[in-house]
This record gives sequence, C-alpha cells and structure tokens, in this order.
Amino acid sequence: MKTLILMRHAKSSWSAGEVADHDRALSSRGREAAPRMATWLKATGLKPQVILCSTATRVRETLALLRPGLPRDIAVRERRHLYMALPREILAEIAKLPKSADCAMILGHNPGIGSLAHWLTGRSDPVAMARLGEKFPTAAIAVLEFDTDSWGEVDGEQGTLRHFVTPKDVA
Repeated sequence: MKTLILMRHAKSSWSAGEVADHDRALSSRGREAAPRMATWLKATGLKPQVILCSTATRVRETLALLRPGLPRDIAVRERRHLYMALPREILAEIAKLPKSADCAMILGHNPGIGSLAHWLTGRSDPVAMARLGEKFPTAAIAVLEFDTDSWGEVDGEQGTLRHFVTPKDVA
C-alpha cells in the first residue's frame, strides 16, 4: 500500500511588484493557512518519508511552515521542473520514489497538482470526487492510497481518495 499526499502551495502574494512568478512569496493569508494544514497533517498521523517539491519561493515557504507537523528526518527533494509541471511530469517523478517509502508528499502548483489528484482517484466517493474536481485551492491537501508496492505502478484512476482538505475545512 502506498499513500500519496498532494498539496498545493499556500496563497502567494501579488504585491511584490515586478517579481518573477517563480520568486513570489507567500501572502499573509498563506502564512496563516500553511501552519493550520501542518496541524491537520500531524493530527491525521500521516508521516511522509519523502517530499518532492518545486523550487518556487512560495513552495519553499509553505514547506518551512509545514515542518512542525512533519517527521524531523524526512527527505526533501527540490525539483525545479516541478514548477508548473503537468500531471504526467509529476507522475514521472512519483515513479522514481524509493520503493521503501510507503508515504510520500508532492508539494507544487496548480493546475498540475489538482489535475493529477483528480486523474489518479478513480475509486472514490462521487461526492468527494466532485468537490475535488470543482477546485483545488491554495494549501489544499488530497490524500490518495494505492494498492501497490511500487510507485512505478501508480497511474490514472487507480487511487482511492481518502481525504480532501482545504484551509477553510481546518479553520
């Protein structure tokens, strides 16, 4: 069994002037939401052994705010090509995860993260799927389970959506 946590970065700021999109920081709303999501992660008992994340500033800041809710010895792998990656590109990175990791987290951007979550969850409650398909807001988390021993076997419509949580749900 493999558990995949997909998270979109927290809300970013647009007030920094002419900063490149990759370098945009979190807004005050994002800096408030990320720790709430960290608390939720910790309360669920989810303990990813590895995190793959984009190198974008807002993703790195989100991760820093999540750290109190994550295991201390977690392996973090930053990947520049996860910045605005398409679902198939993210899936290619998932396939490279170590077999020994039973729980992994991907921290990235929309539309890739939201589209991937929807595409991978074929065996799920229709109401939860509809909610997931409506919108994948900033700092949202989707937790999917796969009945496999290998990350390389994870593919479309094989996952079961166990949780879909937004910062508003964790207020």
